[in-house]
Amino acid sequence: MNDQGGKAPRLERLRAGRLSRLAMLGGTAARLAGDAALAAGRLAITASTDAASKSLYRNAGRTLARNLGEMKGLPMKVGQLMSYIDDFVPADQRESWRATMAGLQTRSQPMTFEAIDAILCADLGPQAHAGFARFDIEPVAAASIGQVHRALLPEELGGFEVAVKIQYPGIAEAIESDLNNLDVIVRTLSAILPKVAVEQSLHDIADRIREECDYHREFNNTQLLHDFWSSDATVSVPAPVAERSGAKVLTTRWVDGMRFDAACRDASQAERDAWGAAIFRFAFRSMYVLGAFNGDPHPGNYLLLPEGRVAFIDHGCVQRYSHETLLGFATVRNAAADGARGDALYHAACKAYGLPEAADAELRVAIADYLVLSFEPLLAPQPYLYSRDYTGRLGRSTANVKLLVAKKMMRTGLFDLGTPGAVFLLRINFGLNSVLADLGACADWPQLVESFYQEAGLPCSLTNQKSVLSIIASPSSSGA
Repeated sequence: MNDQGGKAPRLERLRAGRLSRLAMLGGTAARLAGDAALAAGRLAITASTDAASKSLYRNAGRTLARNLGEMKGLPMKVGQLMSYIDDFVPADQRESWRATMAGLQTRSQPMTFEAIDAILCADLGPQAHAGFARFDIEPVAAASIGQVHRALLPEELGGFEVAVKIQYPGIAEAIESDLNNLDVIVRTLSAILPKVAVEQSLHDIADRIREECDYHREFNNTQLLHDFWSSDATVSVPAPVAERSGAKVLTTRWVDGMRFDAACRDASQAERDAWGAAIFRFAFRSMYVLGAFNGDPHPGNYLLLPEGRVAFIDHGCVQRYSHETLLGFATVRNAAADGARGDALYHAACKAYGLPEAADAELRVAIADYLVLSFEPLLAPQPYLYSRDYTGRLGRSTANVKLLVAKKMMRTGLFDLGTPGAVFLLRINFGLNSVLADLGACADWPQLVESFYQEAGLPCSLTNQKSVLSIIASPSSSGA
């Protein structure tokens, strides 16, 4: 083993019980209230709203990053989303907010090696770390469900470097406590974040977070995606290693790459466009051709490589789709591309998304307008540049529709949809779009989408049936 001598404090155990986690949420709420009071005091002294706003988001970001990072589980998952889906933060404060919150993506407070080693040995056998030619005690990443250690396989297993993800002890119990504390989490985070954003993020994650604790499932997801993308020139999914994986340990091939935030600072527009296209292709070709969508598109799960290549890690949250469901999604997008608006677009979406047929005119118009805005990157003149202006408009539209739905007293809101997996399309609006906007990526996005439709045997829109033929015939077009 190799101890790299990390000096950061380590957690010896997770506070997993419901009451102890309620107490942690209460402490977080109190600290956020203190942050707000400090900002109000600064405003009273200086009469400067800019200074007060800067103080509020800087201090609140530190509070959330520290406390949610210690809690792990569902609160940290929401924090990860809020670290890059930040259109609710004033534009001049986003850079400092992100810098403060970015650690939640991969660099939160890890657990002691003794606690992690107990899980490793319980899963792979006594002295399991001896089954590696080298095992680095210092973790390279610490996230919401587990932490990652770098290691080297022995020669009989290939002798290559690997990433070993080990689940936190007690995390499954902590997640059950979090699921029982949803209302309290909403109230706590709503002290600084818009309630609609917190509620949507929580309900989006809650249904799937238990699955992320099952590393057998993640192994199978990773193997599926690795096999599907193995011959692609720009998309890479590191292969899992069965001999060093179990229910709470997942070992995959190591990849050296740039983290998303670092790459965004220094990349050329050509690099941004290439990485953006790879990320877009991974999401939508996996979804439409393979029927599997990775529902956790936060930047900590991307490693950006030279020549426009991207490696995708962490596949614990993968939604599967039937061909019939995907046909419904394609039908709605094609209707929008061919000019359907208002009632025509709403009725096209009813079956595909499980929307209520009996909705009144006001709601039908609002949802149809929201869908048109969601499809803007595919409907606008091409090539289309993703921007913060777009994600800001989309966030405001989503909030407005949610308020309208709540006013009309639908059971749980617009996004309690009847079609299995439809809610995961919101990960595109609130996740993937934010990533592409950060990159400022530009491409002909509908041509890419229609190439996936063609490969999957789905109908193309009447508007773009001719243009899709050129990309299908192109030597650079990807195959299965």
